[in-house]
Amino acid sequence: MGSSSGTRTEAASRAPAARIGGREDAVRWARSLLSEGDFVVLDSETTGLGTPVDFVEVGVVSWRGEALFDSPIRPSCPIEPGASRVHGHTAKSLIGERPFVEVYPELLEALWDKRVVVYNAPYDRRVWDAAVGRLGARGALAGELPPWECAMRAFAAYVGERSKRGGHRNQKLVGGDHTAIGDARATLRLIERMAEGA
Repeated sequence: MGSSSGTRTEAASRAPAARIGGREDAVRWARSLLSEGDFVVLDSETTGLGTPVDFVEVGVVSWRGEALFDSPIRPSCPIEPGASRVHGHTAKSLIGERPFVEVYPELLEALWDKRVVVYNAPYDRRVWDAAVGRLGARGALAGELPPWECAMRAFAAYVGERSKRGGHRNQKLVGGDHTAIGDARATLRLIERMAEGA
């Protein structure tokens, strides 16, 4: 068994981003992802911030940046006008696309047995849980997915800007293009940047 400092360092390198306390922890977290490989980055575009909510597009890239899943999705609820202005999807543009129930098996295959990293993971996981919940018994396997890791929280700790409420101020994702696959790749580049300590 290692020393207490070695154990703490190892724990910090594998800690979920929600528990990252500062810049050094964020660098260790990013380096652990890249050194272990076998993680994926997920990003989505959604119907908006209200309830009900659903996906209109999901992208998943490997830790090498390869697209593992990239598809528009026909949502089960209306798209808020503000969301349409951001990502460009409308009910009319998505009318011929597959619903979540049809893409779910492919998505599970892309995510299964991987560390899943998302920029603003709590929000995307909420949308995921709502979409899977609508599947009933067909979505039962989703409960076996581990918690998703939040690159936004890690990057907030990395930047170190304090918020008025305490903690670190969230930062906008830079370099994305408001497509799910483009923003997933932008998140991957951000992880690489943190790993370099840049």
